[in-house]
Amino acid sequence: MEYRYFPGRLRFRDHVLRDEEIRNAAIAVLKKICPQAEITYTEKTSGILATYPADSIDIEKLKSLVPLLLEIEPKIRFYTPQKKQAILDGIKKIEVYILSDFSLTQHPESSSEQSPS
Repeated sequence: MEYRYFPGRLRFRDHVLRDEEIRNAAIAVLKKICPQAEITYTEKTSGILATYPADSIDIEKLKSLVPLLLEIEPKIRFYTPQKKQAILDGIKKIEVYILSDFSLTQHPESSSEQSPS
């Protein structure tokens, strides 16, 4: 997956975004990051572009998403339909983190670990 950031613009590009369910989940998360963003999808490039007021997103909060994005990156890079649910679960994990106002009690990387029963 290609990620590009420039203040006021976020771009994600990968063939996995051609899957409507994955694309819609990703767009929904982007809307939670910045509700005022204008989001477009281009089928030809399999790209999502979000444009938003540059001062409306805290770059440090965006940086805190990197471990969660890296967690699903291998599943995206070597996508097969069998990995779809794992990708959707990873996107959901990002959404939960955002909805917690980027303040999970655990580091995002360790939130998938189960404690022993």
